[in-house]
Amino acid sequence: MNRARLDMPGRSSPMTEFDAVFVPHTAFTEVLKDIEDIFSVHGQLREAPNVFVTGPAGAGKTTMIELFLAAHPRVENGRRVSAPGGDAVCDDVPLLVSEMPSQPTVNSLARQLLKDLGHAFWNKGDRDALKNNLVGFAQDCGVKGVVIDEAQRAVDRDGEVRSEDIAEFLKELQGLLNVSFFLFGMGRVRGLFDHDDQVDRRWEEELAIPPYQWGADNADPEPESRLNFIAVLASMREQSPLPFANEIDVEMNDCAKQFYYASRGVVGLLKKLLLAAMRIAARDGDSVISSDLLYRAFEKAFRKEKKHERLINPWGQEWMGQAPPPLRDHSLPIRRKKPTKPNATKAERRNEIIAALSKR
Repeated sequence: MNRARLDMPGRSSPMTEFDAVFVPHTAFTEVLKDIEDIFSVHGQLREAPNVFVTGPAGAGKTTMIELFLAAHPRVENGRRVSAPGGDAVCDDVPLLVSEMPSQPTVNSLARQLLKDLGHAFWNKGDRDALKNNLVGFAQDCGVKGVVIDEAQRAVDRDGEVRSEDIAEFLKELQGLLNVSFFLFGMGRVRGLFDHDDQVDRRWEEELAIPPYQWGADNADPEPESRLNFIAVLASMREQSPLPFANEIDVEMNDCAKQFYYASRGVVGLLKKLLLAAMRIAARDGDSVISSDLLYRAFEKAFRKEKKHERLINPWGQEWMGQAPPPLRDHSLPIRRKKPTKPNATKAERRNEIIAALSKR
């Protein structure tokens, strides 16, 4: 298992040191290679390919964007362009990285892209002016690819009209710029493309960063996904600033399954557990990562009573080796809560309160 560290300023404690640890695990590196392959064909095709990258929270999507951007960094004042009144300079931006606005519309997305590109008048103009400024400035800056993180916001708590409008806008931009778009988000981002075959045709198959699967305990041979998860866990142990106690033999299935249960195969949740352990160790004076420390870390790091699942502490007496509850399906849209009646009568309001108080 290869190892790497993300640069983090001011590392001074085991927790901050471990926070900088990055394990480029199998599911992650395969997707990163795919998006690099797509980026590398810029200018070679009449129609640049586009792709969306999905995965549950903690799968590593944000880290992947950071590494993708680090391989294609912005160069300040790296380009000279012709402008009215003489030549001008602008940044060389091979990869424009932005984030879907929290309340997305075509105009808010265009403004965000212009702002992240560095346009001086990013918040000026109507839809057509914003589009024209974006296309012209992106060409001046030499943009070859556009990354939009949190792309599922165009689907969440939203009606079909706005989502379709944003999808059409992305299609229009892609046609004018002929650069690849990379949408990162939850699986429900695919809802952006379902309404129109012309839009869907421009997007390649989803690139998923799935959680690792444990498989059946008695499977022979052991599932490759389980072995990959254990390899990630072992790599984190090797890079941990706090040593693991002898009792924590992560290469043995019984022990590794406890970590699998806590993380449900998501590398970000595994790291969350170990970061919580190091934070508690610094507070309580623990010198090793023991079963007792992991028990306390799980209690602090994870909500155990959610509407869609109930977690058991795998370092507690209640855990009997069972599989964890499934993660929430991130491909399903989040529906907006129904609003309360704005003009409820006094009697109706009283009935609502009584009903709320009587719930068990």
